[in-house]
Parts: sequence; structure tokens; C-alpha cells
Amino acid sequence: MAAPAPAAPGRPAPVADWVTIPDLFRDPFPIFERLRAEGGVHWVPQVGRYLVSSYEAVHATEMDQETFSANEEGSLQIRAMGHSMLRRDDPEHYAERKAWQPVLRPGAVKRTWTGVFERNAARYLDEMVAKGPGADLIWDFAAPYAAENLREILGLYNATQEDMQRWSQTLINATGNYADDPEVWTAGERSFDEVDDALDEMMRWHADHPDHSLLSSLLRIPDYEMPLERVRANIKMTIGGGLNEPRDALGVAAWALLTHPEQRAAVEADPALWPAVFDETLRWVAPIGLYSRQTTRDVDLAGVSLPAGARLGICPLSANRDETVWADAAAFDVRREVKPHLAFSKGVHVCLGAWVARAEVAAVGLPRLFERLRGLDLVPEDPAEIGGWVFRGMTRMPVRWDAQAPPERTGPAASASSEHVAGAPEPRGRIAIVGAGPAGCFTAQALRRTLPGCTLDVLDDLPVPYGLVRYGVAADHQGTKSVARQFDRLFADPAVSFHGNTRLGTHVSLDELRGAYDAVVLATGVHGDAPLPVPGAGHPRVHGAGRITRLLNGHPDESGVPELGEEVVVVGHGNVAMDVVRLVARRAEDLDGTDVDDVTREHLVGNVRVVHVVGRGTPEAARFDPVMVREIAGMTGVTHRVHGADLGAVPPGKDARLDAVRDLAAAGEDDGARVRVEWWFGLAPERIEGTADGRLAVRFRSPADAVTLRADDVVTAVGFAADAGSPVAPGAYEDGRVETGLYVAGWLRTGPRGTIPDQRTHARALAATIAEDLRVARHAGTRPGLARHGDATDFDGWRRIDLRERLGAAPGRDRAKLRTRAELLAAARDVDLELPAQEAADAARVGAAGPVTVLFGTESGGAEMVADDLRRALADEAEVRDLADTRPEDLDPARVHVVVCATYGDGEVPTSARPFHRALVERRPDLSGLRYAVFGMGDRSYTRTYSRGSELVDEALAACGGRRFGEYGRHDAGGPVEAADAALEWLEGVLAQVPVPVQA
Repeated sequence: MAAPAPAAPGRPAPVADWVTIPDLFRDPFPIFERLRAEGGVHWVPQVGRYLVSSYEAVHATEMDQETFSANEEGSLQIRAMGHSMLRRDDPEHYAERKAWQPVLRPGAVKRTWTGVFERNAARYLDEMVAKGPGADLIWDFAAPYAAENLREILGLYNATQEDMQRWSQTLINATGNYADDPEVWTAGERSFDEVDDALDEMMRWHADHPDHSLLSSLLRIPDYEMPLERVRANIKMTIGGGLNEPRDALGVAAWALLTHPEQRAAVEADPALWPAVFDETLRWVAPIGLYSRQTTRDVDLAGVSLPAGARLGICPLSANRDETVWADAAAFDVRREVKPHLAFSKGVHVCLGAWVARAEVAAVGLPRLFERLRGLDLVPEDPAEIGGWVFRGMTRMPVRWDAQAPPERTGPAASASSEHVAGAPEPRGRIAIVGAGPAGCFTAQALRRTLPGCTLDVLDDLPVPYGLVRYGVAADHQGTKSVARQFDRLFADPAVSFHGNTRLGTHVSLDELRGAYDAVVLATGVHGDAPLPVPGAGHPRVHGAGRITRLLNGHPDESGVPELGEEVVVVGHGNVAMDVVRLVARRAEDLDGTDVDDVTREHLVGNVRVVHVVGRGTPEAARFDPVMVREIAGMTGVTHRVHGADLGAVPPGKDARLDAVRDLAAAGEDDGARVRVEWWFGLAPERIEGTADGRLAVRFRSPADAVTLRADDVVTAVGFAADAGSPVAPGAYEDGRVETGLYVAGWLRTGPRGTIPDQRTHARALAATIAEDLRVARHAGTRPGLARHGDATDFDGWRRIDLRERLGAAPGRDRAKLRTRAELLAAARDVDLELPAQEAADAARVGAAGPVTVLFGTESGGAEMVADDLRRALADEAEVRDLADTRPEDLDPARVHVVVCATYGDGEVPTSARPFHRALVERRPDLSGLRYAVFGMGDRSYTRTYSRGSELVDEALAACGGRRFGEYGRHDAGGPVEAADAALEWLEGVLAQVPVPVQA
């Protein structure tokens, strides 16, 4: 191999001359572990390129196609397959990718290909069963199954699945032929020519016989005709990746479960875990171990200087086992904390076939295999083998089994009833949940879904349910509070009871609860404001942000409302700090539709004219949601100044937080504004001192200087801490289990971090843990439960309180909260309050809100699938439109618009939606009557631009006069909750907040 080109000035790449290709093939993981430990970027002579092995470095290359180009000179893949989209950058790459997308989108997978996968799984399982125990799971099932699926998707009907396997393997071998073996090239060239011949014949056939296949789709593209040589190259690329990767994912997943019997048992007991098996398999052994990139300029990567033109080997097989990202990374664990792996790549080259692979392997292949073959196991005397490093998977896997289920018993119904087939009864436990806030209610919802036979009693210290939603969420964020509408239907379920005004330790002890219930979940939260750890923080004019929020929300246990002075310092740059700034600076007339306590607010903030918001980090490191900052930037009567921010630190569009701060600075100053907000970055608090004039001097330290701000009051928004009544130490039980029968949820489980949507995610995992424990406890369902004490409130009592508060609301307000426990209890007992009919627990999940248009902006199809699910939930009230086919003037103000939008690459609007976005930005049409909600889809591993694509569409709509309502929804593609599930729950809440149309 040739020596590397001279490196750019700086630390040169270490040379890993000890790495050999045979060693990489046998077991690359010890080699990768050493490479990561030594920095993550090395020149490897045997491979003839720089290997990039750490998660951070691999991720960095994915995010910057301008520097790390896929269009490598002398690419092995181009030689083996032709110049496909995988070896192109945008805009050429996108044009070809777009042509491939329609057939691989989620909707097509759901409507067309999942049925094909079911049929082919049954066929090749039949053939494997006919061969009997000792058959090879890879070559007798996984390979022919994947090959036949791909043959039908492509529409290569003149080939056999055996042809597909041969073509795929020889082309893949040539792509990874770093040893330059001439026999490998010869076999690859033969397949290259055979694919071309088959393709030419089938293109003529599909011209006369159109169907759902990819080849037919390519002939019907309305605005683009792909040159034949590019069609050929991309078909060969699809044959390579579209067969080997699902084959290897299925084989490795089966091997993992067969060598981890305890995890296999958990998955067979809970089929909902199959997607987790799939993702953990891809993380554990990524099917694609290496792909190439080439630098377009001198660049530093992970502290190593690389010259322009450097040839890189990007190693997701290594990055997915990076110990700095995953604890015990070498272990297979379907229960591990979900973090975004790199097996599907990131950025503009994210895998087009991801939806196909999930359905093919996680939804069909693996479940059908384990359902059909009872007692499936490895053959000890004929062990399985695994190999490879450019591509890695099982090379042979003989298996045996005890018996088989009849083919007609496989499928979704069999999966759902697998426990009963095995003779395990569904537990009917009685469970107490202490705390009726979002964590407690989400846990109750998850338990009712996971254990339909269980009975739930939800206890709360307050006479009313919903805790943080009612008293902790800012009073002007009714969209977030609207999640309570879902919880109302939870308590309509006869198996769920509310016990309000019931305090743990006063009305019932923990020991009494544990004796009365099969399981007890503590979800009492973390309420205390964390103290600012500086001298003077105990001054009486220093207030916690949590207490301020509770006062404005009318909490019955808060009294003694302070009167803030003209100048206030808010310490903290998180979302709670943003809530305080917004509620302090917002005009009373802009609070219509909220449940703010007006009397308290006027007394508390009526004097405030200057607010200093101070944080210790840069804007990029701040913990606020950029949407919240932009909300503040758009408030009437408020002006802003920004201090200590390097607004040029990151290019526009590459950091959503910095973009939001740029918007503050660009707005300029308004001398006539009622309130001025001073934004300070890079200042750490040092002390608070009283001054001779009765004010405060708040001293901060920056890396270069000291800054002292004068203020009348200080509000600290630096987090929350457990109070004296906390039943356990928050954050001490990571998996939620204190011991069998006793569990913690919400902030008691995680410590004071995480949002309300995070609690929904955690609740599902906790419900699965409780279900497992109850299945072992055969006595479950025999406990008596708790009798409601004389002063307790029930759910009808809460409904009377709710009705009284709504009837007492001032004009423009949602409700007037009862401020004392005595008032709340009196309303709960007022039987003269006639309650309306309660919505049934099994009512439709999404209520009508008039005609709805669901607009989607998508890159790989995820947003389209979510939009289609929302349309079905809305039934006749909805239509779906692609932003690619929509003009701003098409938006009808008489309809409610729901925008579901993905993020492309590192923070960009999806390519198909860019003309729509451009029209908004450049033409500024008048959309003043438009009402819309936004659900942003992204990947939290893109920490700075997570859902920026949807935010850009939102900003453009708002700039044209559109009015966004409800909570800004977000979905993390790397998380455990399906996007459609998250979107449906979000939609149910936001539709409760649809504003009345503005009359012309």
C-alpha cells in the first residue's frame, strides 16, 4: 500500500501498522477498541486509508458532506457497482434518492411490502422445516427470505432469489476488496454484466406492465428521467445493501437471542420488544462495518489533521460500540437506554431502506421464526460462525428445534396471544400509584395497556389530579397543559380510581399500601427549588422559579405573594427560566385563553420593567428550547439586548439555539417598550449582597472579567431538589424498581430532569418491568386495595372543581382556580353542580376540531406515514397534503392545519418542502387567518439542530401572520416510542386548543 499523503500542519494521524485485514475479518472489535482508546482516527497501511472509529468522529463526518465527500476518487464501490447515489453528494445525490423514495416509504411498506414479507417468511420457513433440525438458519431461511423480498421490491422477475444472492454477495465482496484479490474482481464483474442484462429486459417489460415495484416506479417519475447508467448503478447498490443487510441483521439478532436466553424469554413474553431487538442488534453488530469518504479540504477530525484528498474508512461497526456513549457497549442488551446508533448512517445519506428493513426483520422475519419453531436453539456440536469487518454477519448457523407451530398460527394474532399458548395467565394485579401528575398518569395509561386485567388506584396529596400539569407548567402554555384531556379519559375507565386529598405518611403509610396492593408506584415528584450555591442566596428577595410558577398557577399550598421590583435578575438559561421571563414580560391582554391567576400576577410582576436573564454557558450550550426563545422574541412591548454571545461562532442554520439568540439581537431596541430583557451569556454567579438602598448586588464572573448587576429581586431557575417529604432519594433507582413490588416513576426515578413527553416514554418501560414482576408473582390480584377515607376526593369531585373553576373564569381566561384546599374540598362536595356526560374511556382518541388539513414535509417518508395515521384518526374531518405539492395560497383559513415536518441533514427543511418554504420567505403572503400546529420529527443525536427543519417552516408561517396553537410537538427518531403513537397523543392535546377563526 502507498504511504499516506503528507498531513496538514498539526498533530499527524497515528499509524496503526499492527492492523491486518485477516485479523479484522476474524474479530474487529479488539482492534477497534484499541483504535478508539488511542484517539479514533488512524492511518492504517494495510487498508490504505484513515480509519475513523470513534462515535464522535464518525458522527462528525456524517454531518458535513461538504468536507467529507461521498464522491471518492478511485472508489471500490464505483468500480464494483457503478457510480451510485451512495457515492454522490447533493444535489446529484438527492435527485437520485428522490427517485428511489416512493417505493420505500413507510406507507408503501405498510400497504404493499409487509404482506409480501409475511408470504415469503411463511414460504421459506416451510422449506427450512422440511429440511429438519440441523438446517442452517442463514442459508436456509434468512438469505432466501431477504433475496426474494428484494427481488419483488425491485421487480426483477426474470431473476431468481438464488441469482439475487449470488449477485449481491459478489458485488459486496468487490466493494470491500481492499486486498485487491483478482478473483474477487472477476466474480464481481460477471455479476455486474448479468444484472445489466436482466435489468434491460425488465425495463422493457415494466413499460407495458406497471406495478408497485421500483423499476415500474422509475419509469413513471413525472419530473425526472434518470439516465440508464445511473439506474444500473443504483440497482446494483440496492441489490448489495438491500439483501445482505437484512439477512445479516436477522441472523445476528437470532444468534443474540439464542445466546442470551433471559432476553429471549422477555421478548417472547412481550412481542412489543421486537423493534428493540432489531435496533440493539444493529448497534451491537452493524451489518455495514465500513464505508468510504474523502476530504475536500485540510481538516481536523478528533484532534488529527487530515489533508485535502485523504481517503477515509468510516467504521460504524466500531462507533456503535463506543464506551463513551454506551455503558458495557460490548454486551447485547435489549433493555439498555436508547441512544441513536449509526448503523443506518446519518445526515443526507441516511439509509433509504430503513423502513423496509424494520418491517422485514423486526415486524415479520424474527417474530415468525420464533413463533413457528418451538424450542429453537443452536447446535452445540456444530457451532455458528460470524465474520467480516467491511460487512459483518453470520457465515453459518445450524439450528435445531423441538416442535413447530402450525403455519396458520403465525402472524400478528399468534404473536399477541403467545403467552396464553404457552400457558402463562395474564396477571390481574391491583396497583397503587402515589402521585397523579404526568408521571403517575402516564404510568397508569401504560399499565392499562400492558396489563389490561389490572386495577389501579391513583392517590394524590392534593384534592385535584394532574400535579405538574396543573401547577408546574407555565399558565400561558395551555397547549402543554392540554395533556390533561387524555388523563380525563383514563379516569373514565372503571378499573382506574382517583383518591385525592390523600397524603402518604398521614392518611396511609407506605407499609399499609404495600400490604394492600400487588405493586406500589411512587410518582410524587421533586418539588423544591434547588438553592443557588453562592453566598447570599438565602436573602429574602431571592425567590425560586418553581415557587413563582406555582403562585401564578394558584397552588393552594403557596401563600405570601412577593412584590417584585422594577429590575429583576433571573439566574438560569433553561426552559423554567424562559417561563419566568415570558410570564413577567407578557402583557395582560396577551394572556387570553390561559388560566393565570390575574390578581397574583399583577401583584407579583406589575412593577417589573427590566429583566436580566443570566447563564454561565454560550448560547449553543444553553438548555432552553429555541422555540421558547423565539416566542419571547415575538412578544409585543418587549425589547432585547444580548451580551457575551459570539453570534458568529457557528454558521446560521447549524445551531438552533444560537439562531434564536441571533433573532433577539437582530430585532433591535425599542425605546418605547414596556419591558427590556437583557440576555447575558458566559457569566457564573459568585455572590448576592444587600446594598444600602435596600436593593441587591448580584456578582457574576466571566472568564475575562467580573460583572455586577443591580436588582430589586433575584429569581433562581437552576433546577429542583427533593423536599423533606420525599419517600425515596430521587434518581437512586435507574430502572424504576426499588425492589419487587415497589417502584418509582417520573423525577423520583430519573432525578429532576426530563420533560412531560419523556415521562410518557419512561412509563412504558416501567410498565413492562412491573408486568414481568407480576407474571412471576402468581398471587397477583388477591390484594384488597385501599378504602377511600372520609375527606378524600374522587374523580367526580375533581370534575365538580373543574366545572366551578370554568364557570368562574373571567372574560378571556380558561378558568379561575380555587386558591385554598377548603375551597377545593367544598366544590368537590357540591352535589348541586350538575356534571356533563363524561367521555368514555374507549372513545375515539382524537376528537373533531372542524375540517383539518395535515401537511407533511418528508425526506425518507417518516412524516408522510405519520400524516396518514393522523388522517385516519381524524376520519372524515381531514385531508393530507404533501408540502412538495402545496403553495402558500392553497392554505384555507377555514381549515385547521397540522404540520408534520422532518429535518433534513443537519438542520434543514426537507428538500421536497423547500419550494413551499422559499415561497413563504421570499414572497411573504398574507396568512393572518391561518391556524396551525406543528409536530417536528428529528433525531436527538443532532443535538444542535434536532427538529430545526420543522422550526424553519414554523417561523416562516408565523412571519406571514399564521397563528400557531398548542404544544410544539417533537419526536426523537432514536427513541423507543413510535412516531405515530407520539403524534396521536400530541394531536389529541393540541386539538383541544384550536383558536376560534379570526373574522374578517
